[in-house]
Amino acid sequence: MAGLRALPTTGFLVLRGSETVLDYGDNTSPAYLASVRKSVLSVLFGRSVGNGSIALDATLGELGIDDVGGLLPIERQARVRDLLTARSGVYHAPSTATGLEEGAPERGSQKPGEHFFYNNWDFNVLGTIFERCTGRAVFDALAEDIAEPLGFQDFDLGRQRLLGRSDRSVHLAHHFFLSGRDLGRIGQMMLNGGRWGDRQVVPAEWVAASTTPQVGLEAGAPMGYGYLWWIPQSLPKGTFLAIGNWGQYLLGIPPNTVVVHQRAVPDDLVVARADGSAPAGPVGAVTPRQFMGLVRTALKELGG
Repeated sequence: MAGLRALPTTGFLVLRGSETVLDYGDNTSPAYLASVRKSVLSVLFGRSVGNGSIALDATLGELGIDDVGGLLPIERQARVRDLLTARSGVYHAPSTATGLEEGAPERGSQKPGEHFFYNNWDFNVLGTIFERCTGRAVFDALAEDIAEPLGFQDFDLGRQRLLGRSDRSVHLAHHFFLSGRDLGRIGQMMLNGGRWGDRQVVPAEWVAASTTPQVGLEAGAPMGYGYLWWIPQSLPKGTFLAIGNWGQYLLGIPPNTVVVHQRAVPDDLVVARADGSAPAGPVGAVTPRQFMGLVRTALKELGG
């Protein structure tokens, strides 16, 4: 694909069922997933929600969640499901030094569950909740619940990183580093209703719920939001998308098409950006619009 050579793409992969139909660049080296980590965390939540270890309606107060400077009484009312849909109403600064997104409401101004706002604090706290409720480290669960049953080929437990500054928030960010082909297996499993071979890796009910719009975004919005998955409105029902800074993407299109895009960045830059010593990213990124252009071109050239 000529369009790929004009972008800082480091890996682009298209899968149809079990067949690899396009393999461009490096799809075997584990790389930083940025915010794609949130969708992977959603996958981990499925099993624990299904077996009752995590209750979606448990509140932050009931779970004993607090943070630097304390949470407000109204913030303690936020439920796990509110964090999963970026509607917690908690606008505390996240541990990563990049801070709150622009346009954050005033703390205490929104009731939990009513206002969508994409704040990394929500997603980081979900990692804390997972570990408290299950008694398992997030990275160990990634290895045991996803990498092992899906037969990841390039997984390195030592590459996974907790990032952020505990003086800003005690809830650090669980960052995942996966190869394109291993990330693609997650997409294939999701499209298969949580099954891999003869094993039900994630409950089918969770796959369906997490990839169904849970947030009623304004009319005409290009995407809805499920449980940590973006839901493109212009693609077939059941399509799901994970988006990460600099150009990390995982797209699943029913019935069996998975597209993975990576723009690898150096680990030292990732760490420096998280602690505030290097806030700017590398020169060159692949935007969602550019990624979707690549997807359309690839599907056209591959026949559908």
